[in-house]
Amino acid sequence: MTASTMLLREPTTTAARSAVAAADELFTLHGVGPVPLQDVADLAGLHIDVVRAEFPDDRDLVIAALARRHRSWFDGLVAATDEHAEPRDQLLAVFGYLETGFDDDSFRGCAFINGFGEFGRDDAGIAHLADEHLSRTEAHIAGICVRAELPAHLADAVTLLVQGAHVEAAIHRSSRPARSARQAVAMLMSVYESRSDRR
Repeated sequence: MTASTMLLREPTTTAARSAVAAADELFTLHGVGPVPLQDVADLAGLHIDVVRAEFPDDRDLVIAALARRHRSWFDGLVAATDEHAEPRDQLLAVFGYLETGFDDDSFRGCAFINGFGEFGRDDAGIAHLADEHLSRTEAHIAGICVRAELPAHLADAVTLLVQGAHVEAAIHRSSRPARSARQAVAMLMSVYESRSDRR
């Protein structure tokens, strides 16, 4: 199964969906390693044997929780940018979306950065998932930049600001990095527009 397939695959039973939602919540708050399967079962309101039947390998539950997190986060990103007709406004809306997420009391950083840091060097599947999540984010931002007639290297810079804002917001427990990154993107667009006008 490819990373793309894993990211898009959804649980097919009510029990699996409940277990994945519980795992996502607990992994976000505590990381993957410290969370016993019994805690997942308790939060989901399931017997642990039911969770084990749905996810015989604990790693499968981790993958499913990351996939759920990707779908939720990425769908929210698309919705936030689609609220604006002008592509340059869409680019700035990325950081409004981040700020809202950073203000959530449950925010503990990017699940994929955290997951890669915890397991990515030893688990190729989780590393591929993190890479695919980042690639999809990059592609969405690049598409906005194309529509805004901005250069490709600006899309790369915006992606770096997105990821950097995640890290700083998690460490400082503040949404300020999203606002700072938004100002930086606005400045980059302004500089590019000024150079274009002089040509």
